[in-house]
Amino acid sequence: MFPDGNVTCVMISKARNHWGFSGPEQGDYSLNQLVYGRFGSKKGLLRFCYHWVLARLGAYRAFSRVDTVNRQRIVFVCSGNICRSPLAEAYARSLGREAASCGLNCGDGFPADPRAMEFAASHGLSLDDHKTVNAKDFIFHNDDLIIVMEPAQITEFQQKIGEDHTLALAGTYCGNPIPYIHDPYNCCEQFFFRCEKTVIEAVRGICG
Repeated sequence: MFPDGNVTCVMISKARNHWGFSGPEQGDYSLNQLVYGRFGSKKGLLRFCYHWVLARLGAYRAFSRVDTVNRQRIVFVCSGNICRSPLAEAYARSLGREAASCGLNCGDGFPADPRAMEFAASHGLSLDDHKTVNAKDFIFHNDDLIIVMEPAQITEFQQKIGEDHTLALAGTYCGNPIPYIHDPYNCCEQFFFRCEKTVIEAVRGICG
């Protein structure tokens, strides 16, 4: 459930200031740039603001910047295992960490999104051999650290896989911590690459 209109307006205002857009003089064009270029969609903006407020209230403290020491493997989880989590896995491996990835809502055996492959290649990484794996078909270890991209995926993971694993939100490891990294699959190219940059920053914080 999302906040009512008055609360949402305040949240959008805070988000505009957070991302460097302030004042009505920016006009509709700048607002559209803010929404689609920085949040992916109107739904992405609402979800970002909603979870940002909850994070400020401490709702996700237990899933923020969980210690990675003594974690043999990091498993990155998103929805489709084609955009966010495969990039995170590849980058973590390049930093010397044992890593894997899977998706909560995907079939098995599909390649990464071409845009993710392009972005990875621009950072010296390769997703050419990546194949999607559904979380239900993935073999988890007891000492895995499970990194999800969105707060809702915490509950979804626990319902589908179980509550015996340690979970953390990827965005909380960024320099400017955020609880929610929107799925870029149906978004414009500008946001897609912005999202992937956020994933890279988060992984650097996890492995750094």
